[in-house]
Amino acid sequence: NGHHMGLSRLVSALAGAPMFYHAGKISKIVGTEMVLVASVLSYALRFAIYATMKNPYHGLPAEALRGLTFGLFWTTGTIYAHEIAPLGMSATMLMLLNAMYGGLGQSLGAVLGGKMQSLFGT
Repeated sequence: NGHHMGLSRLVSALAGAPMFYHAGKISKIVGTEMVLVASVLSYALRFAIYATMKNPYHGLPAEALRGLTFGLFWTTGTIYAHEIAPLGMSATMLMLLNAMYGGLGQSLGAVLGGKMQSLFGT
């Protein structure tokens, strides 16, 4: 219902916002590649939580992981794209990152997720 959705979005926003601020420092300390690996592992854990939850409140820990899965990933992903870009190609690398994550990744995830839901149910 609306209460559960609002609470989930609140937890998600509170967890994600600080990561955008601290991501640069974290990436410098830990390294961009390690941060990206941790983000992908956090996505796996987040989706496992969603897959096994029995009531809406069980999703709150998954929403708290949004800081690692999106805030830290996105900021560090842009840093990494800039680091590996050939001279003068940083904007192109950022465009490719955005196209893969926001375009191909989300579109493919929506299509495959819809197919799986129609096959297996919710």
